[in-house]
Amino acid sequence: MSALRHAAEILEQHPTQDFYAIALHGVSSEESESIDMPLLALNSIQALERDRLTETRELLVARGEDLDEDEEYEDRADADDYSGVEPGDRETEDDSTDGHGAEDEDHDGQDLDDVLQALEADLEADDDDGFYSDKWEPTEWHWSSIGLVEEVAAEIWSDALATQAQREGWSETIRAYYRTMVRVAIGLRDALNERTKLDLVTYVADDDHAETLLKLCLTPEQLSEHFPDIVQDQTLSETS
Repeated sequence: MSALRHAAEILEQHPTQDFYAIALHGVSSEESESIDMPLLALNSIQALERDRLTETRELLVARGEDLDEDEEYEDRADADDYSGVEPGDRETEDDSTDGHGAEDEDHDGQDLDDVLQALEADLEADDDDGFYSDKWEPTEWHWSSIGLVEEVAAEIWSDALATQAQREGWSETIRAYYRTMVRVAIGLRDALNERTKLDLVTYVADDDHAETLLKLCLTPEQLSEHFPDIVQDQTLSETS
């Protein structure tokens, strides 16, 4: 199975990472001329924390804050300079502040308050690890878009499914396809859970049927542990 092979290779290549989730995503349930193969995504606790820290740093830099560089910190290769000041203009900008000390202090104080408030909001958002947070959004993960097969094979797969949809109908074909992906997700958990330190959450991610697919893929214990709000909403719906 291609998904299992790719996922196992990543786990083996990163033995110090605490992987917590694997997802299949990228398949749309809306009727179209083609049905794509899903993409594979994985994430670890360390990668999640690192990406959140990077996002916070970039946000502060974009707001003009000077950050003390960690000796071990390394900017992303694709990071842009968000300072808003051209290198050749920095000395001139510093010289232009003479005579405006008191006014600048007031502005600096206000800017600092704004930054602290924004940072506090960012940290509160990071504490929210619900299903619709970045923790469970595979497109935001460190390993987010792993193709399961080569492009030529993917096109053959897509054409075959399109032919089947024309013969049997779109709705029936896509339902069968999603049932297959759910079985694959459960199979990934069964095969790989013993190789991870954390209880591995594996699921099919889809914007239109997100919670329904999640419930099909996870065990009741996993749902209660990781997504109590979804369980509570389901309970309230059943009792109302």
